[in-house]
Amino acid sequence: MRINLRGEEPETGKARKKAEQGFIKFIRYFFPAVWPVLLYISLNMGFILIGSMVFRPGVTREEFLHEKSSVCSIFTVFTTFFILRRYSRKKGSTFFEDASLYRDDLSLVKSLMAVLFGAGTALFISALISLLPSIGPVEGYEVQIGKLYRSWSILFGVAVNTFFTPLVEEVIFRGYMLNRLLPHWGEKWALIAVSFVFGMMHGSAIWFLYSVVMAWILGKLAIREDNIFYSILLHLGFNLPGTVLWYMYALLPGSEEALRQDKLLITVLGFTGAGAALFAYRVYELERTSGYISRLFNKA
Repeated sequence: MRINLRGEEPETGKARKKAEQGFIKFIRYFFPAVWPVLLYISLNMGFILIGSMVFRPGVTREEFLHEKSSVCSIFTVFTTFFILRRYSRKKGSTFFEDASLYRDDLSLVKSLMAVLFGAGTALFISALISLLPSIGPVEGYEVQIGKLYRSWSILFGVAVNTFFTPLVEEVIFRGYMLNRLLPHWGEKWALIAVSFVFGMMHGSAIWFLYSVVMAWILGKLAIREDNIFYSILLHLGFNLPGTVLWYMYALLPGSEEALRQDKLLITVLGFTGAGAALFAYRVYELERTSGYISRLFNKA
């Protein structure tokens, strides 16, 4: 680096040095933070590949994905947790500390409101997307949702969507990844990074935007509560309307087409979801700031 006669670096030199430091900081902290995500993706792909090779003589690829891919996802979750637990113990910590998953001092009211807020928000956003013209990104979103409904068996699919997916994704994204980035990048940039990576895992453009917004809310809640237990419940709530629809479509043939054509019902469901989300947020804030709801029940 050239220095002028007064011993000062030129402005271009300072800017280049700052950019280099920023790049080194990115490399130093981003990849160690994102490895649990890469582990999860790699394990899931590996289990599906091995499973399809084992069952290939008896079933087609489509049949395997319908019958066995959700089972592979469950194996992926348990294997991911096992590896993360070993990693945490090796570096002198615990799985629960690294994931910020604590069972003490939990609030039943805030837990219920987290589920309700997630379900209401998902219902509102899904209704809004359903009212848009089915072209471009919206059409791609609908096609991907349709493939998801048809690709998994209903029994294991509901279990994965409502329990295993929220649990493992909150552990690796809002637990291990966010916790690693927060001390070095600060809340704003850590949330941006985690939300972007989370969105990249969710396919189409509409689903990407949906996932980024959802990830930001989940991250803010995890930071505010210093506990991903509530973000797990919020994530469960986000997935709940889709799971209910999935189950309804499987039990009632033709119900999917009938619901898509009933714009009035979709609008009512959207406003209902928005109202439920707003109510849940207000009650959550009241409970967080004053504990009023809990005291009211304790007196009763």
